[in-house]
Amino acid sequence: MALKLSKLADNAIEWLREKFNTLRQELTVGRSRMAKDPYKIISEGTKEKEIKLGHMYFMNYDPKWKNKLQYYDRFPLVIPIESWQRGFIGMNFHYLPYALREALMKKLIARINLNEDDSRTYIDISYNDVKPFIKYKEVKPTIHKYDITYSSGTFIHVTADEWNTAIHLPVEDFRKASKSQVWMDSRAIIKAL
Repeated sequence: MALKLSKLADNAIEWLREKFNTLRQELTVGRSRMAKDPYKIISEGTKEKEIKLGHMYFMNYDPKWKNKLQYYDRFPLVIPIESWQRGFIGMNFHYLPYALREALMKKLIARINLNEDDSRTYIDISYNDVKPFIKYKEVKPTIHKYDITYSSGTFIHVTADEWNTAIHLPVEDFRKASKSQVWMDSRAIIKAL
């Protein structure tokens, strides 16, 4: 029996396939030129060393206290909403099943700060705006504190025109639990509010 995907899931998979093909092609070109910095294989602007609040990023993460955590995501898709000395508090969309990711994004779009350049568009929201979790119930299970000293130090910036696609990509990388268990827990947290 063939698995039928929604149009959004199909678009997400196509977006990922295009990104993969671009990366593979740039890697091949980089290797053939013996590039000194192989990490510059993605076009400029895609990888960043610093994060900005309200922007969306993918990152590699290996938490310091992973042995004490019930579970964690090694490849978060986050929107940082508050900074702290060594990192940020952010919303990791991977803690939500796809339909709830979309519901949350629809609420957050109302707080968008548009710019003609999609790479400068961001969500104007802070931790204090969502903390009561009344209007933004879906946010509660997504809130996590990230110490960037335990990240790869490189953040893949997702521009506003790709947010909807990015939230539908099946790239969550949970450790110590399956995504279905994580999502079941997240639904229970939301339902309890």
